[in-house]
Amino acid sequence: RSYVRRILSNIAYLGIIKLNGETHEGKFEPLIDRATFETVQRILKQRGKPMKSKKSHSFPFLGLFKCGECGAAITAQYAKGRHGGLYRYYRCSKRLKKCGQGYLRDDKFIIELNEQFQKISISDEWAEKMLAQIEQWGKKHDKEAKSFAQNIEKEINDTEQKLDKLVNAFLDNVIDQKAYLQKKEELIKLKIELNKKEKDFGQNGAFWNEPLREWVKTANNAGKLALSEDFSQIKSFIKKVGTKRILKDRKMLIEFAPPFSFIPQYAGIKTTSTANAVHEEGGENELSPLWYGRRDLNPHALRRQILSLVCLPIPPRPH
Repeated sequence: RSYVRRILSNIAYLGIIKLNGETHEGKFEPLIDRATFETVQRILKQRGKPMKSKKSHSFPFLGLFKCGECGAAITAQYAKGRHGGLYRYYRCSKRLKKCGQGYLRDDKFIIELNEQFQKISISDEWAEKMLAQIEQWGKKHDKEAKSFAQNIEKEINDTEQKLDKLVNAFLDNVIDQKAYLQKKEELIKLKIELNKKEKDFGQNGAFWNEPLREWVKTANNAGKLALSEDFSQIKSFIKKVGTKRILKDRKMLIEFAPPFSFIPQYAGIKTTSTANAVHEEGGENELSPLWYGRRDLNPHALRRQILSLVCLPIPPRPH
């Protein structure tokens, strides 16, 4: 039936061709007139029955979690509570094997979610200091990049001048052909190498700056997001940060993907006053205790580690 309907709706029988959404006049005689075609379309529309759409249920977190006991998917349903109210519940679908896991009510589910988000949430104080440090890194990189570009440009110009002098010396018979060809090859190789260095450094640039800044802002917003009612954004965020998401014994467990997994590891970092005291006693703190509070939080090492895990090009350090 669908094939017959497609034939009856085909405007090619009017002598018209549609190509890439654009209408063209066909170079052939039409089989039917326009009035007949439009009459057929009207009848098809009158007889057509719209498909019944299933009633949609508001279960925003379906497809995110698995059961921690049997590994089956977590499903959701509406059910009446003890006092007659209608509530949403999340539970194991029990499709793989017998499972003893119970239900988790929607409001408790949100509480568990908030607790998980708080683990990777960066406080406003942390975010402010981290963004300030990123800004300093950016300024330092720009300064180093400018100096690096100037030095490379000077070396390229010097090499070109040497090539010019070499050609003149050869034309003036100051050096023989063998020495000329050998020296020219060396200078050409040097120039190609310098041009490649200049190009590679220009491509790397400071593109890490904005993604790193965005990561800090995202982590800073994690705790606030969990308390919001923007379930679509919450679901997207969970998919982004959680590699393993399970429900077991009415408790939620999310295994966070790097670099978000760093935050719980470093949540107990020293406060500003403690970190400054370490610096005064000869510690490694220099700019921000948030990045410098521990030896494994060396800023350059941490920055490169984070960038490598979010698949960003690691900017080279100019010499």
